[in-house]
Amino acid sequence: MARGPPAAAAAAHGPRLAGVGRALLLLAATATFLPAAESYCPRDNSLVRDISRMHQSNYGREGFSHITVAGALAHGMKEVEVWLQTFGPGKRTPIHRHSCEEVFVVLKGKGTLLLGSSSLKHPGEPKEIPVFQNSTFSIPVNDPHQIWNSDEHEDLQVLVIISRPPIKIFIYDDWSVPHTAAKLKFPYYWDEDCLPAPKDEL
Repeated sequence: MARGPPAAAAAAHGPRLAGVGRALLLLAATATFLPAAESYCPRDNSLVRDISRMHQSNYGREGFSHITVAGALAHGMKEVEVWLQTFGPGKRTPIHRHSCEEVFVVLKGKGTLLLGSSSLKHPGEPKEIPVFQNSTFSIPVNDPHQIWNSDEHEDLQVLVIISRPPIKIFIYDDWSVPHTAAKLKFPYYWDEDCLPAPKDEL
């Protein structure tokens, strides 16, 4: 059976293979510069940032909005972190505690701070403390608390400053749950894209 010269066969297929090879090389080279899948951890160390252009999400909680204005993971903050949070009418945080200092400044609206005790075996019946526009308040370290927009018509917007970021939060199902049974959530929802969850060690 007659066969063409090997060189001729190579020449016949060469341009096509070469084209594929060039395409693969181009794809590999380009992939280095393509943006990864959309990430909400921008690593922005700009001196001045526009809050209206920052990532905002409800993290699966209807009627809630969170923006990390200055964060440890996204912006390189070492000692403090600043958040802008908005709660729709009737919305609230989970009951939670954390071993960091936390300061709130109420920018808009009014609501209620529910504050439990860390000195008992469980949070107990919380104190209900009204908060309002232009008020500020701080949460004692490790005291269980909850922020509630108790207004039926207007949003509650707060600026939040925490120490020792990124935050580790212990969440309670209700005010009767023992402190030892509170569930650790770390990384917290807005840090998950920047900080992978720690793996269990065997």
